Amino acid sequence: MHVKIANVTTTHSSSLLSCKLALLTLLTIGTSLSFSSSAAPLTIVQQQAVNTHFSKLAQVQNTAEAQMTEQLQQDFNQQLTLHEHKLMKSICPKYGMTFDASTNACLR
Repeated sequence: MHVKIANVTTTHSSSLLSCKLALLTLLTIGTSLSFSSSAAPLTIVQQQAVNTHFSKLAQVQNTAEAQMTEQLQQDFNQQLTLHEHKLMKSICPKYGMTFDASTNACLR
């Protein structure tokens, strides 16, 4: 529907209004459905199963975090050693020495 009032077309505003109305309807239906669905309380056996599951999840997560931390530490140490050796190989010759990787020192 195109209605011109003072050179303004209302097609855009009616389309926008219908989009807003559709969104409002979806939100209203979704909210009413979520309020109507409520879970029954867990039995003691069910709660124990949930607690056991969460305990196992925590153990797995702790193990995974420890492994990742260890791997990151190893990668860091390896990169640090590599860059230390590069630095020392470039510095030692400036003083007429050579770098010895086994002792991590400049030797004459």
